[in-house]
Amino acid sequence: MAQSLSTAANIDVGSSAAISRFCEHLEFFSGHPPLIVRALASGESNLNYYIKTERGEYVLRRYPLDTLGVCRQQELRCQHAAAAIGLAPAPLALNNHQQLLISDYISDGIPLALNTERLTLLAVVVAKLHSLTIQTPVLQVSQYLRQLMDNSQLASLEPAATLFAALLHSAEQMQSLPFDRVLCHMDLHQGNVLWAKQQIWLLDFEYAQLTDSSFDLAAICLNYQLNQAEETQLLHAYISARHFSHSQTARDCRHSLAERLHLAKRLYSGFCWLWYQASPDQDAALHWQNKLAQLLALKST
Repeated sequence: MAQSLSTAANIDVGSSAAISRFCEHLEFFSGHPPLIVRALASGESNLNYYIKTERGEYVLRRYPLDTLGVCRQQELRCQHAAAAIGLAPAPLALNNHQQLLISDYISDGIPLALNTERLTLLAVVVAKLHSLTIQTPVLQVSQYLRQLMDNSQLASLEPAATLFAALLHSAEQMQSLPFDRVLCHMDLHQGNVLWAKQQIWLLDFEYAQLTDSSFDLAAICLNYQLNQAEETQLLHAYISARHFSHSQTARDCRHSLAERLHLAKRLYSGFCWLWYQASPDQDAALHWQNKLAQLLALKST
């Protein structure tokens, strides 16, 4: 949900110096102190820095302790698993006391711009991520929506109450369909999908967890504003890459994917709306509120 590191941003000398001094006290940088420090584009909940030492290039991410629903050990496990099959930069150090995660830096990375070839490649990358087996919690959609709503302090206001009731109904509908439980990234937007070294890299696994495969596909459709032809291409490429078995469950999941995607778009839009509603970025909150209302065919204000 939060926009995250993708492109370099300027940082004042005082801030760079402060991060350099901070790194001098970290065991990870013992013997190879930072030579270059600069800020990377970050979201509402994280501060991200590029750090170069004589040994290599790294990303240091500072995070708050109170990020809703985020377990950093879970994030680390998911990123490790994705890095092991070449989909993500390797996480190198997690320090909950200092509230930081250090990972390899992907040099020359730029936000993924889609064309026909890269859209198919993105579908294959997502299918590979979904093939990973990892022990991590299952997303409880209705419960998470309620947590977000409580955090947003919108429960008694309109149109929020109407939109939220429709979201809960969509969650119930999703539960009635065949469930394709996989490891989902849950935050696939342009800031978290890089193109570098002629391949796609996924960043920031803080929301990764087990849930229905349609949520990651919904995120791509919405964040990249795919048209109907592009969405059809994405689904066909994804289904082909998943190599569904011939079991009845697999056939049901495959055949119901379009229906689940329709619901997942609503739910993902709802996640983003409520997440941003509790952040300073009220323009983003309004954007996702309007998108949700459009998907629900309800009037928004």
